Amino acid sequence: MPSKFKLNISDKELIFLSWPIFVEIFLRVIIGNINVFMISSHSEPAVAAVGAANQLLNLSVFVYGFITVGTQIIIAQLIGAKRRGEIPTVITTALFGSVAIGATISLVFILFPSQLLQFMNLDADLVNIGKGYIQVYGGSLFISSITATIVAVLRSHGLTRPALLIPMTSSILAVIGNYFALYSPFGLPNFGVNGLAWASVFGNTMGLIIASRLLIKHVKYNILKTHPKLFSVPYIKSILTLGLPSSGEAFSYQAAQIVVTMIVASLGQSVLVAKSYITAITQFVYLIANSLAQGNQIMIGRKVGARELDDAYTRGIRTIVIATCCSLVISILTFIFIEPIMGIFTTNPEVIEIAKWVFLVDILLEAARSINMVMVNALNASGDVKFPLFASLMVLWVISLPFSYGLAIKAGLGLVGVWIAYSIDEILRSFLMIYRWKSGVWRTKSTIVQK
Repeated sequence: MPSKFKLNISDKELIFLSWPIFVEIFLRVIIGNINVFMISSHSEPAVAAVGAANQLLNLSVFVYGFITVGTQIIIAQLIGAKRRGEIPTVITTALFGSVAIGATISLVFILFPSQLLQFMNLDADLVNIGKGYIQVYGGSLFISSITATIVAVLRSHGLTRPALLIPMTSSILAVIGNYFALYSPFGLPNFGVNGLAWASVFGNTMGLIIASRLLIKHVKYNILKTHPKLFSVPYIKSILTLGLPSSGEAFSYQAAQIVVTMIVASLGQSVLVAKSYITAITQFVYLIANSLAQGNQIMIGRKVGARELDDAYTRGIRTIVIATCCSLVISILTFIFIEPIMGIFTTNPEVIEIAKWVFLVDILLEAARSINMVMVNALNASGDVKFPLFASLMVLWVISLPFSYGLAIKAGLGLVGVWIAYSIDEILRSFLMIYRWKSGVWRTKSTIVQK
């Protein structure tokens, strides 16, 4: 961090809002890594199968995510504009939307598990390993969609600390369930990969129950008393207008990762396993930047709602500095200690050697990624939701993916080539995002709070 850069009151508020989000994401990531560690003791093919399945599951999160993103933006701006009386209508509308979308997604995973994994270019053995997992976990995503909407409501009210209880509970229960599924304590049978999915379903169900109780306690809203008459067509249009492009940017990114996984799968199982491990580790590297970006989004939304636009601009720039410095430090340390870190997951020397070169490239990637995370969330919070989507579509699909194929396959660089392409993508988009923020176009986009 620059020597003349000192934390002010706004920075401290950012940290206050962001640290519970940090803990929440950390728990989510650590559970994912514990799953990878547990599965690796079961079999490395299972790591590849579950890793590919999780990419499809993560993609589905962004399908229903437009409801949560749009809801969070609207409520934050309404709070800033001192129009809290309209919030129950927004919550009701969002819940009906999340149930409809979540149920549709769940049905797709229940009916077409094998076809979805075959689409990922997995061989028959990996499809057989992963199809039960993706059917059970994916079939329960309607639970996650409702919970995510409630968490968005709590965060918009600045209740990031109470919201932390939701992932804490579901994560702890999932880990306990994973232990029972894979390690057969007390003479229980080994439930294998499918047992991991059922453990997650149980944890997520308990998370929904806790989320509902928190909503009653802190927001005075009972989801059991939700009535269709509060459903608002104007607000569902606003949620779609703001949420679809906002979530579409993240959806585009995740969809691109699936295409990359299909490319990597053609390089062999060891490279696919390496990608699963490396992806798990990189989530820790950008964890701080991710949590700061989400805390910053809450602050920007409120400032835009209150028409404090100069303060919102300054807040965005300061968050970039903090997030980028944190990401650089963590990515450099990860590169230095990558051998012992990879040793936690595998002893395969080929996989470890791939990881060394990937994490050298990752230093540059993480600096640019932190800028994108902060700026995309800030632009979304202001209502300028279309530009990040168009930038993502243009750079990811026109530049990044062709480079991934060319460098990984044609140039023979393998997974390192994919990471170089990732870096090109993040750098180009970071320049576009900063340009957009500095242009001030976003100042004219906040229409949701204007009567």
